Amino acid sequence: MNITFIYPKFEKLLESRIELGTSEGAKRHLGDFSMPPALGIPIMTALSKDKHNIKLYDENIEEINFNDNTDLIAISFFTPQANYAYDIAKKFKSKGKTVIGGGMHPSTMPEEASQYFDAICVGEVEGVWDEMLNDFQKGELKKVYHKEVADIDLIPIPEREIFTGRENYDWEAKLIQTMRGCSFFCENCIIPSEFGRTFRFKSIDRVIEELNSSQMIGDYYLIDDTLFLPNRECRDYRTKLFTAFSELTVKPRIFMSGSLNTSYDPNFLKLLKDAGVINLYLVTGCDPYSVKAFQKGAQQYFDYGLEFVDRYQQAGIEVYISAGLGFDYQDNHVFDITLDFVRKANIKTAEFYILTPFPQTPVWHQFRKENRILHYNWTKYNTANVVFKPKNFTEQELLDGYIHCWKEFYSDISIEESLSNFVK
Repeated sequence: MNITFIYPKFEKLLESRIELGTSEGAKRHLGDFSMPPALGIPIMTALSKDKHNIKLYDENIEEINFNDNTDLIAISFFTPQANYAYDIAKKFKSKGKTVIGGGMHPSTMPEEASQYFDAICVGEVEGVWDEMLNDFQKGELKKVYHKEVADIDLIPIPEREIFTGRENYDWEAKLIQTMRGCSFFCENCIIPSEFGRTFRFKSIDRVIEELNSSQMIGDYYLIDDTLFLPNRECRDYRTKLFTAFSELTVKPRIFMSGSLNTSYDPNFLKLLKDAGVINLYLVTGCDPYSVKAFQKGAQQYFDYGLEFVDRYQQAGIEVYISAGLGFDYQDNHVFDITLDFVRKANIKTAEFYILTPFPQTPVWHQFRKENRILHYNWTKYNTANVVFKPKNFTEQELLDGYIHCWKEFYSDISIEESLSNFVK
């Protein structure tokens, strides 16, 4: 059987905010970076490659052939891609093709997504993929498939070679997932809704096997910021994980995600450095520390944030900040506070995002209840647009402040300096 995977286009920052694209250097800074899709497609490829012929179209870097002579179209997408995904599905179905959908958006908006596809997967595809293909071949596709994977060690190692030969990716770090689910429920996080509220950890041996499968070539990005939560389960697991990394003969170059909740204990930082960690993607906005640090008059917490960044930098780990704007606890002071913070912290790589109420997050339910959602044009749900009524700003004030932060930060940062960590 011939299966064609499609990763739809999504509107990048410069397409939403053309006023920021003043130079080629600015484009590289401002979200025009291309990376391979997330893990869903390479995992489905791994499940299928020995039985079926596989093809991929990544619409962000190449055109889709709508005359593709394939048996089954599978579209994986998250919320900003939804409108594009629906249009693609319509076009292929008009040509008589069977089209199935999955990913973050169908998992959180199944009733909507079901209108456009012959079948959808809600949640984790690994538990239902073979069933979906078998049902398709028998002509017995069900409308919705859903099954949680209890043991994530059973998930196959992603077949990353599906991306081989594509020259338009700016950074090809290999994404590594070490866990699924989260018992916390942060206001703008989708993980509990998509993967459940129980922590499920991949065995350390399985993670190392995955690293070895690609022969330790290139960069690795640990996508699980939940890995650095302050609870005991996560703490014990990450200690074992980074200890195992530190014992490898050839160290990977590891990029990790976290918040100001992440430990900055000197022993922990040494463990990270010994394990090969070179960069922390620091997301601010909803963790308890940044809630306080980015408010006017909270000097103690502001200083805590500066010390946090300094300790990582002193340990040899660069900090790439993603600063959230538009939260209900913030007001017009947040723009100056944020710029003051990144400058005093000597951060060289930054991005700024507007709070976005993605479906089924706590803030989504709050804003819907309060009648604060402005529209459901999913294309604009890319953190570069104001899609809700802010509490302490007008919509234009929030947008203007967001643009101001981008322009001011990158007014005196060179592209070579900003992206130095992403080039070997």
